[in-house]
This record gives sequence, C-alpha cells and structure tokens, in this order.
Amino acid sequence: MELLANFLVFALCYTGLSALCLAMDRHYADLHGRGAEPPAPLRRRLQWTGWLALAAGLAWAMHIAGGGYGLVYWVGSLTGCGLLLIWLLPYAPHQAMRLARGIGGAAVLAAIALAVL
Repeated sequence: MELLANFLVFALCYTGLSALCLAMDRHYADLHGRGAEPPAPLRRRLQWTGWLALAAGLAWAMHIAGGGYGLVYWVGSLTGCGLLLIWLLPYAPHQAMRLARGIGGAAVLAAIALAVL
C-alpha cells in the first residue's frame, strides 16, 4: 500500500510536468511538426491539468508523509520526473508523451485502489 501511495506522487508529478511541457510551443512542435503551436484552449487546458496534477501530488505527498517531509518528498519526485523528461523529450518526445499517458492512467487506477483500501 505504501508503494502504491509513493507511485501516485511520482505519477502525478510526471503527468503534471508532461502536461506543462506539452503546453509549450517547442515541445508541442516536436510532437506535431515544425511550426505547430497548441491552440489557445488546448494550451490553457494543458496548463490547468499540469498545475492541478502537481498540486494533487503535493497534497498527497503531505498526506502520506506529513507537512515537512511531504514537501521534501514532493520536491524529490519533481526532480526525478524533471530529469526523466529532460532525458526523454529531446530524443524521444513521442515515447515521453506515451509514457505520460500510461502513467496518468496508472495514477487514476492507483487513486481508485487507495480510495477502496
């Protein structure tokens, strides 16, 4: 159960950072072709999704580890997710976003499993 709770924090951080990256012109163009820009409504949705996922990850980290340690754990998860995205986005942007969709779906399943348990 603790492993599932820790995975949820990591999954929310990765999904949030991926959504924020995709809201940027450069990373959107990497996926959709040179010169492509996300439409304004999509950009806002991606930004809101990213910030909400990061806030949910922070809230969950503080819930499972307490205030001080939860914040440290969340920053550590952000660091790990940021490094993973830094390594994946320049060389394999499609795989990075495919991983984000998979991890986002797994985060939903983990949240449901934690709510049931």
